[in-house]
Parts: sequence; structure tokens; C-alpha cells
Amino acid sequence: MNSAKKIFLILFIMLCCTLPSPAQDSGEVKVLRGSVLYNEESARKLAFEGLDLKLDKKMLKDYLEDENNEENRKAIKEGRQIEGRYLMSFNIHGFVKGYVVVYDDKPEYAFYYTTSGYLAAVDVNKSFGDEFPYRVGKYNPVTGNLVSIGVYISDDEQYAYTKSGKLKAHWVGDTGYNAKGKPIAKREVVTEIPEN
Repeated sequence: MNSAKKIFLILFIMLCCTLPSPAQDSGEVKVLRGSVLYNEESARKLAFEGLDLKLDKKMLKDYLEDENNEENRKAIKEGRQIEGRYLMSFNIHGFVKGYVVVYDDKPEYAFYYTTSGYLAAVDVNKSFGDEFPYRVGKYNPVTGNLVSIGVYISDDEQYAYTKSGKLKAHWVGDTGYNAKGKPIAKREVVTEIPEN
């Protein structure tokens, strides 16, 4: 899997982390495994260290509506990419449907669009690169405010927190678990843009 696809897949995972979680903090220590050991608290600290809590709304203004909506949707349906941007569709249990665009000249940003082409969320990879751990923040496209943050320990393990620092989910593979270790969500990547 090339670097752009890997980054894009990870950004998709962040979208999944925005679903509300019924998890309550049990005080139980969770260990994150990677090249360094993390517990839930040290991963939380890493997630928020030096993080921008708000994006510049002027920057977002140019991306509020996808002027290439029809072209992007058609390319995804045909299973092809368009030069200058990487495309992928998503469908989270029928609740959220649309597609993501990562532009070659802004690889640290992933723009999530509804099937109609309106910006629904923006992911920012503040630790751009291929090494773990790193983090990705999800932002509201209208206000620019931080919505959630994910810490990526490996390709298969991530922790997601609310903007206030509460654990939302511990993702292992395609399953999200709450603070008590109970499965709360599933995720999958789809290859076609779902219809409205």
C-alpha cells in the first residue's frame, strides 16, 4: 500500500471515531502497543500536546463545497484516481455517506464531503509521515473547532478522544471498544460512493 493510500485509510478511520460513544471512563488502564508502550493517559497527553484547537476558517472557505463533486464521484465509481488528488468513498453503517479528497499539494488535510459535495469534516495529520505513533485531529468545517483526536499506535490500533480528552474508542482492527473493553462500533471501507 503506497504512502498516500495508507494516510488516506488512516484519515478515514478518524471519521469513524466521530461517532458518539456510550463509554464511561472506568479508570482501568489500557496499554497501547507499538515501538513504545502507552497507557490511556500517556496516549491522551500525546494526543493534545501542542495541538491546534481551531483551524483557520479562511483556509476552510475554499473547500466548503467540492467544485469537482460530479467528477470525483464518477472517478470513485469507476475505481480510478484523478491526477492531483486522492479519492475514497466511505459509508459508516448507513449514518454517514460520502467521499474524501486528499490533494497532492495539501497531503496533511483530508476533506470529507457529503455525496452532494458539501464539506462535512476536515482531518489534519499534524505528525505527517509514515512512523508511529502519530495523531490526526478532526475539525468542524463551519466553525473550525476541534471535534476529536486520534492517536495511531500502529496500522491496526488507534485511540480516539473527544475534544475534552475523554476516550471515545480504542480501535483494534475494524472493531472499536469502549473504556471497559466492550465492542461499540465496526468500520469498513467501501469502493463506491453510496447513493443519497
